[in-house]
Amino acid sequence: MAAPEALVSALADPDRLQLFARICTAPDGLEAGAVTPKLAKRLIDAGLVTETGGRYRAAPEVFRGALAKGPADPLDGLFRHGRLVSIPHSGKRRQLLLAHLADRFEPGRLYTEQDVREKLSMVHDDHATLRRYLVDEGLLQRSNDGGAYGRPSEARAAG
Repeated sequence: MAAPEALVSALADPDRLQLFARICTAPDGLEAGAVTPKLAKRLIDAGLVTETGGRYRAAPEVFRGALAKGPADPLDGLFRHGRLVSIPHSGKRRQLLLAHLADRFEPGRLYTEQDVREKLSMVHDDHATLRRYLVDEGLLQRSNDGGAYGRPSEARAAG
């Protein structure tokens, strides 16, 4: 079963996209001799096209299969174009998300509130909520004077 990214990648080339359209609109498939094999190979490898009896035929069921398959990484559905689109309210996905965000902070380094804001704003507009969740879960700790943040052991040492 092809990943959605593989399907999009195979169709990203204008010549392959045009070939796929020609194959899709040919009622009995497109004669293999009428097509450059190299161009068709990528479509076949992605599962978009099959070759039988000297003809290329579209395999539209590959789209259904790609959509039915859930994301491999449970966090994939939370991000779009590198930005967090939703923050899970609780549960394992939220814990995984927070651990992922905590990895943006290097162990052994202290961060100012502005540094934390900048790092989290790159991911989501509500950086304050993310910061609070990270602190609440113990993945990021604020110094006693409130001036520094870091991974738990580093923040405690600062203040």
